[in-house]
Amino acid sequence: MANGPNDLPVLIAGAGPVALTAAYALLRQNIPVQLFDTYATVPSEPRASTFHPPTVELLEKIGVAEELLRMGIEVRYWQQRDRKKGLIAELDLNILADITRYPYRLHCEQHKYAGMLLRRVEEMSPGSVHRNSRVLSARQDADAAYLTVETRAGTREIKGRYLIGADGGRSIVRHSLGVSFEGKTFEERFLVLTTPFDFAPYGFTGTCYIADPVEWCSIFRVPADGPPGRWRVVFPESSDRPDAEVFDEAECQARLQNFFPHPEGKDYQIVHKNIYQVHQRIAGSFHVGRIFLAGDAAHINNPLGGMGLNFGIHDALNASEKIGQVWRGEADESVFGRYDRQRRTVAEEYLLAQTAQNKRDLEERDPVAREKRQAEWRETAADPKKARAFLMKTAMFESVRRANEIQ
Repeated sequence: MANGPNDLPVLIAGAGPVALTAAYALLRQNIPVQLFDTYATVPSEPRASTFHPPTVELLEKIGVAEELLRMGIEVRYWQQRDRKKGLIAELDLNILADITRYPYRLHCEQHKYAGMLLRRVEEMSPGSVHRNSRVLSARQDADAAYLTVETRAGTREIKGRYLIGADGGRSIVRHSLGVSFEGKTFEERFLVLTTPFDFAPYGFTGTCYIADPVEWCSIFRVPADGPPGRWRVVFPESSDRPDAEVFDEAECQARLQNFFPHPEGKDYQIVHKNIYQVHQRIAGSFHVGRIFLAGDAAHINNPLGGMGLNFGIHDALNASEKIGQVWRGEADESVFGRYDRQRRTVAEEYLLAQTAQNKRDLEERDPVAREKRQAEWRETAADPKKARAFLMKTAMFESVRRANEIQ
């Protein structure tokens, strides 16, 4: 490795799945990295869990797909339902088997993926993960990027050649750059109730979106500790009540029973409750000088469609590839502008647009518009050509193609 700038590491703010993806991809190119995060261990509360086919293909290139596949479960069928009418349409991702080895959604909890990468990163050199480290600010000059970090030993400034801000929706790196984060915050929050009850014998697939003008919901199966896994049921929560009230056991039971009365007349076992605010926002730029924004630091969206984590992983791999090209002298730093053009464009055109449409489909209150949309679902599912086009978009093949076209 050459002396000079290449002696400096790439700094990464955050050590979640997007940050760790970038770190591992860089380390595989023998590029030193240092990550900084406040956590002591990877947070294990329910978060993202969907990996779309193109994401698994990209992860195969950096040698992690095989282990991820062992940890996850394949979800081949995708359902659109109505709370009163039942099944409206079912689409089979295997229709894409001619273009991918992974014609399904792979469901694996985010913390398992992050834990797997953390172990790999900590075993590699020259890489280091600094836990219990709070990023206070970021800056850059013509020669380097800097993070000011608070640790138990005090506050210090760290110098690196480049910096990736993968520090979440409230990104300190983005704030330090003065980059805008335009969009909106939805009035309602999303309530997630997790149960080991197996919905599969009753016709539900591992990915279901259930429309209703009063209370839509969606359900997803995750592997948990083994078959039959656990099911996450998502409801809108339109009030501003304290979480303790929303989590009231009787009320949560009523939500689940109203959605699908327990076949044996029992209470559901609820193993986890979570509620969170939902946003649709995008950074004004994903790249400024020596600093990149990736994942939630660059874009946040509602989770309907399971795209957010995937787009963040694509950000991380795109940025690490371009940093590698410059590091090895294969390109100059002008290539970094392409990162912004590629990733910001597809975030606007696909991530934000598709997830917003998914939410509108579920909550449509106009009966004429709702019936029209459901007729379109039926037509799409019944026509292989239309089904293929729909799945090419929702399974993220189109966004990957679009990004690759942008120079």
